Amino acid sequence: MRRPRVIYSIVFLDALLMFAIVPLLPQYARDLHLSKTQAGVAVGAYSGAVLFGSPVVGHWSPRIGARRLTIFGVALLAVATLALAEATTFLGLFAVRVGQGLSSAVSWTAGMAWLSEASPAPERGRVLGLAMSCASVGTLVGPVVGGTLGSAYGVKVPFVVLGIAAAVLTVACLAAPPAPEAAEAMPVRALVRVVGRSRLVLAALVVMTLVATVSGTLDTLVPLRMGEAGYSAIAITAALTAAGVLATASNYSAGYLFDRVGGVRIAIVSMLATAVLVAVPVAFTAAVVAIAVFLASTPPIAGQYAVAFPLCAAGADRERLPHSSVFGLLNLAWGAGFLIGPAAGAAIAEASSDRVTYAILVGLTVAVAGAVRRSLALS
Repeated sequence: MRRPRVIYSIVFLDALLMFAIVPLLPQYARDLHLSKTQAGVAVGAYSGAVLFGSPVVGHWSPRIGARRLTIFGVALLAVATLALAEATTFLGLFAVRVGQGLSSAVSWTAGMAWLSEASPAPERGRVLGLAMSCASVGTLVGPVVGGTLGSAYGVKVPFVVLGIAAAVLTVACLAAPPAPEAAEAMPVRALVRVVGRSRLVLAALVVMTLVATVSGTLDTLVPLRMGEAGYSAIAITAALTAAGVLATASNYSAGYLFDRVGGVRIAIVSMLATAVLVAVPVAFTAAVVAIAVFLASTPPIAGQYAVAFPLCAAGADRERLPHSSVFGLLNLAWGAGFLIGPAAGAAIAEASSDRVTYAILVGLTVAVAGAVRRSLALS
């Protein structure tokens, strides 16, 4: 069975494009006369489309075929990215960001299902962990590519280049091996009923929701704390980059271990390690402590991300579900956690203090780790 290795390039480009626009936002704001709110909406439209699009893609992928839907998704990414180069209004910018986000929903649902179902179960952790690492690299180089090309040649050039890259990947998808036959699709109600009795799938969904909530909150509070302490934008970027490098290595390592010791063990150990580390800034509020915790918690956080997909796939196999159906729910869980965590965490911190938010994250993480441990026997 041949794996569609093109998926690695697709998730890399997807993550790159999500962040490539960030350093160019000031220029877009000036050229398109955007308010801060409009700029924020344009950035958030991408993840919003992933949040709402993933369950829909998961529903239709078994019916249309993961390979066909992935080809459509990458073609949509090419069109939307090239259109981004020509956006001249806020509505135009918003529309193309939604298009990119819908393509991302396809990549992380149908594309990852295609890769997962084409991989033998004993190798699936490593295969999907490598995909997560490719995405981590994309998040690192996205701002560099967008900022460098945009500064040197104007805001249009990065997206013309990246749009052409997406078009090349579309052709590569057409040449990729056919997808294996997936499990039979089922109505939404039946899917929810089966997922509700699958402890493995439920564990994966809970782990993904938790880690997205925790990581999204840390990604918000730590840079803000650094800014309050007088750290420059360069220093904040350096901390984020260092965390990205750690995540890239940790994703693959966790996926490799998944195939040997099991995802539940890795998830529980990672959650408990995260809780211990996040407890530190409850007692010590110095910015340097927050930075140290941010970096030290990256590997266990990456471990939770890395095991969620193969754990979900294992549950899907046990219940004879299409991988794309459960991956759609998994991406929905990520979107919900990453939306709620930063917003609620920052609001609680503003109303009280960062300590309170960190304490809540510790309690929540320990509670979830205990619940997962009780519901699943370690093997």
